[in-house]
Amino acid sequence: MSEHGRDAHIDVHGATGGGALRYIPYFLLVFVLYLLGAAIKDPRAAFIALGAYKLSWVEILLILAAVLSLLEQMKVSHPGIDNTWEALTMVGMGVLQLVLWVLGAAKVGVFSVFSTSEFLELTFISLAAAIVAVLINARTLRRTIGVGDN
Repeated sequence: MSEHGRDAHIDVHGATGGGALRYIPYFLLVFVLYLLGAAIKDPRAAFIALGAYKLSWVEILLILAAVLSLLEQMKVSHPGIDNTWEALTMVGMGVLQLVLWVLGAAKVGVFSVFSTSEFLELTFISLAAAIVAVLINARTLRRTIGVGDN
């Protein structure tokens, strides 16, 4: 019993925080960087050279995409917090990328910028991260429901 004569209650829900920015998928940053880098004539040419290590623009973007995909999953991994909307915005971003890639592959006007293997790789990472985020969110919610608030 606590000092007030009641059992202590632990709040498993915590603060959700982040405001409206939590609904913006991190892959939007990768998307914007891809569009900015689309002007680079050879995205696979060395962009940064550190001694014997040379990184191309595409490699930097893929590393960033991998890191952001892990951070996306962290957004939805808190037990007791329903992050379904955050997970769905991630799926929405992945679907948008897939649609843009399909339009690019079909050679539809201005969408040709999305018909590259680089954009397809980024789309794959985005969709894979979104699917895992939905599964993580569902499992943490199911675990919370099974355990309950007490």
